[in-house]
Amino acid sequence: ILWDIDGTLLDFTKSERFAIKECFSHFGLGPCGEDLLQEYSEINTRYWTMLEKGELTKPEVLPGRFEEFFSNHGIDTSIIDEFNHYYQGVLGANPYFHDGAKETVTALQGHYKQYIVTNGTLRTQKIKIEKTGFGDIFDGVFISDEIGYEKPSRGFFEYVEKSIGVKDPKEVIIIG
Repeated sequence: ILWDIDGTLLDFTKSERFAIKECFSHFGLGPCGEDLLQEYSEINTRYWTMLEKGELTKPEVLPGRFEEFFSNHGIDTSIIDEFNHYYQGVLGANPYFHDGAKETVTALQGHYKQYIVTNGTLRTQKIKIEKTGFGDIFDGVFISDEIGYEKPSRGFFEYVEKSIGVKDPKEVIIIG
C-alpha cells in the first residue's frame, strides 16, 4: 500500500493554517485572519497543482507561492527565503491526524507492506514522519526530493516499484 500522507492520513489544511499564523506572528506581520488563510491556501494549492502537472519545479513553487501572496498584501518579499524555511519547520512539527488514520495504518502493519509516497519538501516530511511516529509504522518512505522525480510522474512510481521489488503493478494500491 502506497500512502500519500498530506491530506490523506494527516489534515494538511489544519497544519498549513497553524504554520501560516505562527509565521505571521514570528515575523511580526500582524494578524492573519480567515481571509488571508484562505487566500494563502488557494495560492499554495494552485502552485502545488502546477508542480504535479509539470508546469513548475519545486524551486519555483516554494518561493513563488509566497512571492504572490506577499505581493498581494504589500509584505516585504526580501524575507521569503527565511519565512519559507521557518514555515517548513513549523508545518512539519505540527501534524494533525485525520480521525482513525493512525489506527488504520497501525492495524494494517504486519499484514501489508506500507510505504509513504510524498511530494512534500524533504525537511518538512522528515520532521513530520518523526513527529507522527510513521517511521516505526511504515516499511519505507519515498520523498520526491530524495529520488529526483515529482509525484505523480511515471518516473516517481517506476523508482518506487523498483525499490520495493514490485513484480506486478496490479498488486499495489496508492491511497491519497
